Order: sequence, then C-alpha cells, then structure tokens
Amino acid sequence: MKTLGMDLRFGIRMLLRTPAITLVAIVTLAVGIGGNTVLFSIVDAVLLRPLAYHDPDRLVMLRDKQPAVPSAPTSYPEYLAWKADTGLFEQVAAMFGASGSLTGQGEPESLRAMRASASLLPMLGVAPILGRTHAEAEDDRGGERVVTISEGLWRRRFGADPAVIGKAVTLNGEPWTVIGVLPRSFSFGRPVDLVFPLRLDTENAQQGLHFLSVTGRLRPGLPFEQVQRGMEAKSPGVATDLKTDHAWYVVSLKEWTVGDTSRTLALLGAALGFVLLIACANVAGLLLARAAARRQEVAIRRAIGASRADLVRQFLTESVLLAVAGGLLGCLLAVWGVDLFKRLPEAGIPRAQEVSIGASVLLFSLALSLVTGLLFGLAPALETTASTIDPLKGATGLAGDTRRVQRMRGVLVVGQVSLSLLLLVGAGLLTRSLVGVLGSERGFDVSNVMTMELNLPASIVKEPAGQARFYSDLLDRLRGLPGVEAAATCSHLPLSGSNTNGDVLIEGRPAAQGETLLSELRRVSEDYFTTMRIPVVRGRAFTSRDAAGAPAVAIVNQAFVDRYLAGQDPIGRRVDAQWDTHGWQEIVGVVGNIRHDGLDQPPLPELYVPFRQVPMESMVAVVRAPGDPTALGALLRREVYAVRPDQPVRSLRTMDEVLSGSIAPRRLTASMVGGFAWMALFLASIGIYGLLAFWVSERRREIGLRMALGARPRQVLGLVVSRGLLLTGVGLGIGLVASAGLTRLLKGFLYGVGPADPITLLATPLLLGVVALFASWLPARRAMRIDPAVALRSD
Repeated sequence: MKTLGMDLRFGIRMLLRTPAITLVAIVTLAVGIGGNTVLFSIVDAVLLRPLAYHDPDRLVMLRDKQPAVPSAPTSYPEYLAWKADTGLFEQVAAMFGASGSLTGQGEPESLRAMRASASLLPMLGVAPILGRTHAEAEDDRGGERVVTISEGLWRRRFGADPAVIGKAVTLNGEPWTVIGVLPRSFSFGRPVDLVFPLRLDTENAQQGLHFLSVTGRLRPGLPFEQVQRGMEAKSPGVATDLKTDHAWYVVSLKEWTVGDTSRTLALLGAALGFVLLIACANVAGLLLARAAARRQEVAIRRAIGASRADLVRQFLTESVLLAVAGGLLGCLLAVWGVDLFKRLPEAGIPRAQEVSIGASVLLFSLALSLVTGLLFGLAPALETTASTIDPLKGATGLAGDTRRVQRMRGVLVVGQVSLSLLLLVGAGLLTRSLVGVLGSERGFDVSNVMTMELNLPASIVKEPAGQARFYSDLLDRLRGLPGVEAAATCSHLPLSGSNTNGDVLIEGRPAAQGETLLSELRRVSEDYFTTMRIPVVRGRAFTSRDAAGAPAVAIVNQAFVDRYLAGQDPIGRRVDAQWDTHGWQEIVGVVGNIRHDGLDQPPLPELYVPFRQVPMESMVAVVRAPGDPTALGALLRREVYAVRPDQPVRSLRTMDEVLSGSIAPRRLTASMVGGFAWMALFLASIGIYGLLAFWVSERRREIGLRMALGARPRQVLGLVVSRGLLLTGVGLGIGLVASAGLTRLLKGFLYGVGPADPITLLATPLLLGVVALFASWLPARRAMRIDPAVALRSD
C-alpha cells in the first residue's frame, strides 16, 4: 500500500506537469465513458432489471397464432378457454386499452384507461395504496360500476383526499364508484389513469374479435418450455371447441414488453464501443507523445535500479488515474445524458422512464474506467520502458525509439480510421434508410392537417344514431370555420398504431384450405378520402346519402383487391366483416393503398364502411386548412364544446407530428449512430493531426536540412501530407473490407438500401479522406514555415 501511495502521488505530479495533454485525455475519455454509461443505464433498465411485478419470471403473454398473422391479440372466448385450463397456469388475466371521459369536476378531461379482469392486479402483485381492487363478480357485463384510479389522478383532480374511496365520479357520462388508488409506479404496457372491470361476455366480445392482451402466471415448478409444449398439444382441442383454425403460444412477459429493442440497443452499444476504442487509441497516442519527453527520465531510473516492472506499474498508475478522472467526468455527463434521454419524445424504447444512474451503473462505469485505463495505457507503458537510451551517452538509441513510437502511433491511427469508417458507413446506411422511409409513397398527404381524438361512449349517447348525429353536427361546424378546406372523421388515424382487424366474408370468394380472409376495418365519414387526399381508383367515394337505412356499402383498397379479388371487378361484390358490421355491404369503390402501420410496412387489405351506417363511439376528427394547422387548436376545442359542453378532447396533433412519432425509433437510431460517427471522425482527425505534429516536431532538424539543401516548401508539404494520407488509405482499405461483413448485421434496420450501397461506400471514404487531408495539412503547413538556420542550430 505504501508503494501504491507513492505511485499515485508521483502519477498525479506527472499528470499536472503536462496539463494540456492531461485535460485533452480526460475530456476524450469522459465522452467515451459517459456515452457508454448512458447506454448501460438504458440496457440495465430495459433488459437487465426485472419487471416491477411479483415473481416476474413466471409471467407470460398468451398470443394468438393465425394462418395469416403469426402474432395477434386474443379473443374473449379464447381467454375463457385458457382461464379454465388450470394444468399450465396458476392464474390467467386479460386486459385491453380503453378511454375514460371525466366530467362534472372542472374542465372535461379525457383519461388513459384500461379494462382488466379482476385477476390482473393480484397476479402482478400490485396492491392499492388506498381501498381495494375490483372483484370477479364486477367483471360481469352487468356488474357494479366500480373503478380504480391512479395515484397521479388522485392527487391532480382529487387533492389526494382519502375520502375519494366510495365516492361516485362521472366517467363516460355514468356514475362510477371509486374503490381504490393504485401506486404511481403501476403500468402495464403504458401508464393508465383508470382501471375498469372487464365487463364482457360472449355477446359483446365474440370469437372473431381479437383485442385482448392475455397474461398468465405459470404453475410453480413448471418450466417455460414445458408450458410451450403443453400449449401446442392443447391448441387443436381448444380450436375445435371454438370452431377456429387458430393456435396459441406463450412468450415471457419481459420479452413481450421489450420487443426487439435489444437489437437497437446492441447496435448502439457496438457503435459506442467503437467510439470508446477510438478514444482509447487517441489517448494512447497522446501518452506516447508525452512519453517521448520522458525517455531520459526512464533511462536514469533504470540506471539507479528501478526494474521494468516498477516502471510499467508507474505508467499504468498514471493511465488509470487519467481513466478514473475521465470516468468521474463521464458519470457527470451521463447524469445529464440520462435526463436528456428521458425528455426525448417517445421513441419506442420501453421502460424509458425507469432509466436512472444507480449503483449497478456506477459500478459499470468504474469497471469500464479501470479497463479503459489498462487498455490505452499498456502499450505506451511497455514501449516507453523498453528505451535503450544510455543516460551517460545521451542520444544512443534515440532514433530507434522514435521510429518504434512512430510505428505504434501509426498503427493506432490506422485503427482509428478503420473504426471511424465503419461507423460512418453504418450511419450513412441508416440515414439513407430514414430518407428512403420519409420519401416512400404514403398514399395520403400529411401537410396542413390537424387531428383530435374524441370518445363519445354509448353510456353518454345510448343510440348509435345519436353518436352519428354528434359527429355529423361537429363536422358541419368544423367545415364552417374560416380557412378550413375539408373536415372528416375516421376510426383509425393512419400511422397512429391503432388497428381493428378480423376475418371477412367475400361473396363468391370462399377461403381456400388453410387461408384466412383477413382485413383491417375503417369507419370513415363521407369526406375522409378528400380530406386525407387518398385517391379513388375505381367507383365512387362515400356520400351523405350513405346513411342509416340506405343500402349498406363499403369501399376497399387496392391491396384488398390484389389479394382476394385479383383479376376480378370488385364493384358490386359484397363483403361482410361479420365480427363487427354484421351484414353484407356492397363494394362501391376502390381507393389507393396507404401505409397505415408505418412508412416502412407494406399496405394491408382494408375495408372502409361509412360511419353514418356503422357508428362508433371513438373517432378522430381530421381537418385540413392552409397555413399552420396548430392555430386551429383552440377553435376545434370551442366547436366540440359548442356541440357538447361535457365532451373532452384529447391528443390534438398535426399529421406531421403523427408521422414524426411513427418514425421516431428509426430516427433515434440513425441520429445516435450518426452522432457517434461524427464524434469518431473528429477523434480520428485529431489522431492524424497529433501523429503528424509529433512527426514534424521529431524531424525538425531533418526538415531544416532538406530545405537548406534546396527542398521547396511544396515538397515539404507533400512529404508530410503523403504520410498522413498513406496511413489514412491503409485504414480506409481495412475499414472497407471489414464493413463488407459488419454492415450485413444492419440488414434488419435498412429500408430501400442494401448493406453494399454504392453511394454510401463511395461517399464515406471520400468524406474521411477529405477530413484526413485537412488534418494532415495543418502540421504540414507548420513544417513549411521551418527556418533552416534555426532548425540546424537547435539540439
């Protein structure tokens, strides 16, 4: 310990003797370590940390496997069938997303809600902080109207009053009794303000309607693989009882929650790892340059008895000190980075709000700092302590040592250039994919469109005709607003992630063996296609005459025709979305395809029905107006309150915002990898500059002699620049060869471009070459200005 203390004190003194190099090294390492610390904090929260439920490893999701859809929600009859099977599951619970309109207490507010079976919260181990959760009898369709509220809503709207338990509140126009308050930390897929009982039966939730998220707790001691095999064995019997051809399987709740986020985090981790390696190479180069001035010191210490092991230990101590200082600064940067990450718009990263700098993250940062210190410090330590200088003869062996240092720094620069090129190629491919997605054919126009979500439950307006009348009256008012070009309503906003689908019947087109005629269902008003500028390819659009009592009609998209009616005239054919519309509709038109599920997803078969004939409680109003559509926000609210003063409005967004949200995960990945690539490019340019600056400094006398013998400044410029470009060229060659293999790992992230995209593979080396040329020109310019007389007189 005494020796370690001496090494630490001596190391601190030596680092303080070269403050510029020390500061640059610390900041460089802080960027690399801080970035990796932020990423590890995300990985820890998303992938490593167990879900905040009781015994989460035994929780699974039950998924429906249909012939045309490999993973789908479950129907209510299917949920009941698996709930009755106690051989595999200790408990089974179901839920689905809903909404709740709170009125009668201040301004109407639309709240996030879920309907859940009574078994869900106890199965998850979630206990209310006040009151109780609902009982199984309250899950019946005609059960008591009870509701559990979130702690946030309790504090925001009820002043954290404990007397709220047992109090009736008006939700969706009906009195509901508050029976409990859930902790703020509770969420299941998304945060919620209200938890209603399920209130379903086989009449209002038939077999064809798949909308339930069903989760189960495995029986104690039953392995996951055995449950999976049991599901496969029992699926045919369940399918026979339910008269369906579906199968079922299970996936762990954590896997279902995380999804494919692990792929994105792995990509970002690899990119940040490259940045850290480049930073280490840069700092190693700085230490090699710094060590050049200590050759005499090392020789003297060797002469008075210090062993090489003692010297290596001393140099590694200095490296670790640098790394720890960089790690401490990196942790401070990571705190800021985590806060910035949590403030970003929703980007598809689950459990994002759980990200924090905890003990495990700090231990990771410490371990990374120590490993980093050894990584960039070992080579300079070994090289410096191998000096052959004789302290009594001064310069003996100096040239050999200089050449070794230059070769080692050259290798580091080649590695930096290669890694930088890999990052640049990856960033280029992801950026071109993002541009390709944004430029893909959407099928509709997002510009100048404002949207707002509305929910008018049947409990408020009992009759479907009343729902249709509310939205019709609202549209009449919206169309009368100054500057509004068109207004319409739809049940599912494109790119919103909202869907309703199921089996359909097509007259004269029976399903083949093993085939499922599956279609999305959209309810829209008559001006929807005009408002969204979706072209009518054949036939006609809906009109105001397509109302209740008129012949039932429908419109399909081109994908529907191509898949189910290829080569046939769809106009006049009849279809029936039996699980929803319950009757035949005549196809009167065909519209163009739209990218509903995402700009990078293919169009799906879609069936449109007029809202006036098949009303729905939850709709989205879309308004097109020239100029900035956000200016309409207050006017839209005013018109809604004019029709119904107790009707809340939620989620006022422009279609540009909806589009931006749909590509947020892809944009986040491209922007982060792009940022890492620019960081790597900067570090690589610093490495090239530092190498050549050191080379010019070491060869000052040689350059002066060349100029004294007649060398022109242009020749000196070429001498220095050619050395930098030679190393850059070698690095580019290695990087291009490596990119041929590594970029194939990006295949799942790419859209419209391949891993061997020629534009990217030509542009990125050119960019790196230009930066390297500039980095080489700066020390070359200094070499051109060397005065031969001064250089030759210097020792």
